[in-house]
Amino acid sequence: MARFSSVFHLSNSQAELDFVDIELNGDVPLYLDPYAIQIREDEWSEVCGDHIRSFFDEVLQGLRAGNDEQVVHLLSHLGEPNETHLGQSKGSPRGRGFGTEKAKKLAGALRNSRAFETGLLADVAEAELFIHGVGPDLISDLTTNVLRQPLATYTLNQCELHDVETVQVSSLPPCWNPVTCRWESRALNLPVYQGLPILLVPKFSVRQRLCLDGQEFYNFHMIEHLRAEYLEAGAGIVHFFKDGRPHVFKKDVKERHPFVKDALAEFVRDNPNVLELYKQVKGAEGALSATDFDAAFDEREFARELPRVLAGIPTGNNDADVYHNCVLGILTFLFYPNLINPIKEMAIHQGRKRLDIKYTNTGERGFFSSILQSPQTRALSVPVECKNYSTDINNPELDQLTGRFGHTRGFLGFLLCRSVNDRARLLQKCKDAALDGRGVIIILEDNDLNEMLHLVSIGSRRNISDFLQNKLDAVTH
Repeated sequence: MARFSSVFHLSNSQAELDFVDIELNGDVPLYLDPYAIQIREDEWSEVCGDHIRSFFDEVLQGLRAGNDEQVVHLLSHLGEPNETHLGQSKGSPRGRGFGTEKAKKLAGALRNSRAFETGLLADVAEAELFIHGVGPDLISDLTTNVLRQPLATYTLNQCELHDVETVQVSSLPPCWNPVTCRWESRALNLPVYQGLPILLVPKFSVRQRLCLDGQEFYNFHMIEHLRAEYLEAGAGIVHFFKDGRPHVFKKDVKERHPFVKDALAEFVRDNPNVLELYKQVKGAEGALSATDFDAAFDEREFARELPRVLAGIPTGNNDADVYHNCVLGILTFLFYPNLINPIKEMAIHQGRKRLDIKYTNTGERGFFSSILQSPQTRALSVPVECKNYSTDINNPELDQLTGRFGHTRGFLGFLLCRSVNDRARLLQKCKDAALDGRGVIIILEDNDLNEMLHLVSIGSRRNISDFLQNKLDAVTH
């Protein structure tokens, strides 16, 4: 298969990449999910959330004002985007144009829905629940079109990180501007395959099915709630077992309350807490795992192989790029989805190129959550520096990393190196930096990476948090 990683000669596999490693001659059956984006608090997701909200608010305002021409214009730019290679197309992705007629049909479905009439409809992520004819493909396509500019920025950052060539492209449909609330044509720098531009999509923003799914909500939340109500009432469709216990059969409830999207809207209007509980449950499911992207992926075996790859890389400047790419993949494999969206920050130090990486910290529990919440570190992002030296790192390398700390970023970073001869001396330097208020530096040698990979290989991935916490405590206590 023509995977992006293969075509563009990346040394990293899907488990080591922050984005979906798409099939360039077809589509990957995944959806860009607006709810998965909107519940996150990282900077990229917040930018995307602003785009999505501004677009849908503009559509709703046009509907309320009876401005059909404006609404149709807004919706006419929602064709199936080929450039992400996501969705359910068969064979080569062809894309489905939207056009004026489909825009009119969607505008009518929105306007005539019970959810719009009652004022319930306010979020595009909920449209699949309430609007006739709106399914996961349309929601994902709408989201992709509205997020074309943020996705292009993300793609460019990932291409710079992995040294993938990009060219200026002007052939894509317009981008949504959340400030002017208009569609605007723009030139974008993107990778190109067989003459067609590519948009990469972050793994943490996609789902195998939309988080908010009308049929799922109906079957497992609405019907169950109604069953409980009938049972409490004790009449109507309540049956009694021989021992006197009452029971309400699901099929009987469904006969009285068939799956109709307007009926779902009526139910949610009367029982908003049921929808909120459903959204909480779906939000807690979190990002897809490596096996969600590849059912045959064996992370234990993969974790056993990576130390051998790392050990085969010589120290020294000649192999610095190979080392950087390898450890970047290892960090993503170990720390995703707590650390996401790695960005290359280039710098020149004493005539040598420095490859500095900045991850966004989205930890919700364990070590990465604690360094995000701690007043000492406040690690909104985590800078990483990689040193493929054959000698011990020293003050200049430590100063380089602490120089990247700040109140808008945080005060903790990882300094990766091959090995340390005088660990006590280096640990004391890190202690001094923390004590002086310059920030917390955690040194990760090859042996440290191998230890965390070993934890994964024996099925103890959760213990990585304790391993990192011990490294932090050694510096701060």
